[in-house]
Amino acid sequence: MALIELRDYAHAPTGRGKGLRKFSFSLSQGDAFSLHADRIDDAHLFLRALATLEPPEEGLYLFDGEELDFLKPRRLLAVRRKIGYMGVDAALIGNRTLRTNLLLSRYYYENSLDLTLGDEEMSLCRLLGIEEKLDLRPAQVAPEDVRAAIIVREMTKGAEAYLIEQAFVALARPAAEMYIEMTRKMIDAGIPCVYYAGLTQYDRLFKKRDIYIRDGVVQVV
Repeated sequence: MALIELRDYAHAPTGRGKGLRKFSFSLSQGDAFSLHADRIDDAHLFLRALATLEPPEEGLYLFDGEELDFLKPRRLLAVRRKIGYMGVDAALIGNRTLRTNLLLSRYYYENSLDLTLGDEEMSLCRLLGIEEKLDLRPAQVAPEDVRAAIIVREMTKGAEAYLIEQAFVALARPAAEMYIEMTRKMIDAGIPCVYYAGLTQYDRLFKKRDIYIRDGVVQVV
């Protein structure tokens, strides 16, 4: 059974995109897709659709076989916690430190404010070069540090699938190389992934299959 399944999905255009004409798509254990699109906004829309961030004009979204109701936000929150979303619009809360941003989800689900970052989080912060910046707010650090914090947040929440949008491009070179290796290990472990790298040298780093979006038509090959 697929972890994520979109059935007869369709989306109106956003930005300069063409939108997504009716399509079906499934993401299962062991899948690794490279996403290609003639318009960046359509690639972004596709990833947001998979992340449950864009309710469809028509169609069904199933997560682990269960149909989602986009009018029930609490259920959507539970599903989103199982999806690591690293889109270009993923953000941190501006008036909180990087450390607090990394702990917010645990504050909510563990119903406690007396929490500290674990060894896994601290190890990734160290690898991505933000360990010494955790007590600063997003506006006080470089954009690549914000991106690194988002990656740490998403990679350590126990997600069952990952959606990645140009993450490598936004990082400084040493951190990008670390993140590429992390992503490679994740895919080798069979965790399903869809990533969009655009027209960069990272376009075909990990892919097993391809998704093409041309004039709003989605094709999986």
